[in-house]
Amino acid sequence: MPYYNYPRQADKKGVKAIPIIKLEPGVSQAIRASLDDKGIQQPARIDLNFSGCCDASLCLRADAILETDLTLELDGLTFVINPETYQLVGEVTASYVDEMRRKGFVLTSSKPAGEWDGFGISDIKI
Repeated sequence: MPYYNYPRQADKKGVKAIPIIKLEPGVSQAIRASLDDKGIQQPARIDLNFSGCCDASLCLRADAILETDLTLELDGLTFVINPETYQLVGEVTASYVDEMRRKGFVLTSSKPAGEWDGFGISDIKI
């Protein structure tokens, strides 16, 4: 069962957690393998990546939990996101692609960060 730390909203039955990330099948295993291969024991931060030539894109970055972060434990992994980033992009969906010329994580958001949202593939940044 997922553990949510913030944000929460009231509904008719009380308080419910708002998910910050949804994992497509196989993603949690790919994230765990990528972190293990790099010897990383930190949470995976959902972050904006600025390349300088295009719109911002979403990425995963190994990082520590900050006091103000929104956190989610899912499939034995801890995900974190800055509240301002969450307000900007909304819920994120992570998938994993393993094709001949494309291998890595694809992150899309309920509020796209730019016109190229979901086209880029990335590894977990350190």
